[in-house]
Amino acid sequence: MISPLQKFSPLTIGIVSIILAIFFLSSMDATVKYLSSDYEILNLVWIRYLGQCLLVVIIILPSLKSTLATNQLGLQLLRSLFLFLGTIFFFMGFSSIELGAATAILQINPLFVVLAAYYFLGESLGWRKILGVCVGLLGALIIIRPGTEVFTPYALYPIGGALGFAGYFIATKYLSKSETIWSSLFYTTIIGAVVSSLIVPFYWTTPSLGDLKFIGMIAILGTIGQLLIIYSLFKVHASVLSPFTYASIIFATIFGMLFFDEFPDIWTYIGALIIIFAGLYIWWYEFKKQHG
Repeated sequence: MISPLQKFSPLTIGIVSIILAIFFLSSMDATVKYLSSDYEILNLVWIRYLGQCLLVVIIILPSLKSTLATNQLGLQLLRSLFLFLGTIFFFMGFSSIELGAATAILQINPLFVVLAAYYFLGESLGWRKILGVCVGLLGALIIIRPGTEVFTPYALYPIGGALGFAGYFIATKYLSKSETIWSSLFYTTIIGAVVSSLIVPFYWTTPSLGDLKFIGMIAILGTIGQLLIIYSLFKVHASVLSPFTYASIIFATIFGMLFFDEFPDIWTYIGALIIIFAGLYIWWYEFKKQHG
């Protein structure tokens, strides 16, 4: 019997998967922002990582030993560290500035992916890619506006998040050659779960009964989102997928307006459009080069 997914090309499956992943992760971010006024960020980071770790263990329990087998333990742990650091920086950013603005700044991530893919995956880097990277950075500077009253140090956190997520993206793609999806999903959380469990007692706030449903949502949404990201990277090249992460700007802006009464100013939209244009230009150039 033919699987329904076999009717679609790997490119289509990968693109749809990454967009769905961004939706689930953006929903998780909005949930974290909602709780961030009552809980320390490290509390929420711990919930995000330990919750995902436990969920994955339950799912893979029948084949736990074989799933945890890996020939790339060092890189798996480094990849997990990249995601952990990226998550902390991004959570700290949007807990203090608008969700849409923080997410827009985070969209320099695909540009970092292009540079990292050149150095670590051997992908080409011509003047067109360099131009795209520079234009994208210009868009980020328009949003942050250093030297103006709009700028706050918190605007730098999403940039740190973008660097961490880019490292995670590249490492995940590299590991797709030798690792399984479920193995990568488990190791995605291991560093975050261990480190945050050691730190969280010093920042612990006991959650209220009313917040338990939101805490559960963080773990579930984060797990689904990461599974879809890994799945998409096992299907399609990182440089092709990365521009589609710009969908997070749309989701974050909608959530910000609906739930937090956040309406970004015109410069945030202009900067975000410039960043999107830069990333899509790089993707278009790569697609044209590969398909003539």
